[in-house]
Amino acid sequence: ITASMNISFDYDGVLSTSPGKALASIKMHQGHTVYIITARRREDSEEVYATAKELKIPRARVYFTEGVDKWHVIKRIGIRMHYDNSQEQVDKIILNTGAHAQLYNP
Repeated sequence: ITASMNISFDYDGVLSTSPGKALASIKMHQGHTVYIITARRREDSEEVYATAKELKIPRARVYFTEGVDKWHVIKRIGIRMHYDNSQEQVDKIILNTGAHAQLYNP
């Protein structure tokens, strides 16, 4: 059994898809703490919060980077694993944090 980790998911192209939601649910069922980290702006949050509610992810674990690279938030809040559909973001996360990052293509 692996220890509980902080795991984050991008929204667009990841949690906006059924397979992405299923993966997040599996990770939560395994005992991990799941976060949403999106480059969206907070004003464009309705769908993101609706998905968070559907998956039972508290609003306090939803982060909007307002277009800034996600690695800054990932490093600050101690994420261990991040799923993203952007190779550029995955590369920057791996380069700038101690976190693992995986390219997600459902």
